[in-house]
Amino acid sequence: MRNALREATSETHARLDEAVGHLPLSSADKYAFFLTAQYRARLAVDEAFENQAPHGMVAPPSQTRLLELDLKDLGSSPTQQCGKLSFDTEFEALGAAWVIAGSSLGNRAILHQRRKRELAGPQRFLEDDRLTSYFSDLRTVLTEIHAATHVDEAVLGATKTFEVFERAFAIKRSGVAE
Repeated sequence: MRNALREATSETHARLDEAVGHLPLSSADKYAFFLTAQYRARLAVDEAFENQAPHGMVAPPSQTRLLELDLKDLGSSPTQQCGKLSFDTEFEALGAAWVIAGSSLGNRAILHQRRKRELAGPQRFLEDDRLTSYFSDLRTVLTEIHAATHVDEAVLGATKTFEVFERAFAIKRSGVAE
């Protein structure tokens, strides 16, 4: 299932990385924008997880409070979530959990780069390591044998989740931020 998720979402994932990966490394304003968009997307994802847990797991740990605190320290106020998200099945939620847990890898890389460049600012969100443990448990569930329909549902959930992040960052399909 993990390979199917990676393959099916690779273009969207690359588009997001290219459009927003530099933001936390640019300026305080762009870092605040990055955190705000993360907050907006994660509110929608957290709400969806409240209504549907991932197959064989609990929902990923919420990071919205950490984002709120980081934004407050930057003098920014979090904004509303960017639309609604729902998962129709536990496998859709599993695909979404893969997206959220996998984002912790990117966050660790961003944190490393921020430290290397000696960038100041709150980093509770980037420093949070709870998703690293969660991702380890998630990999176990993903390596189990799953029916093709369940894999398709997981891909749909992952795709829906990536779309929420694209909306939060206002990314057009061309990969350019609006």
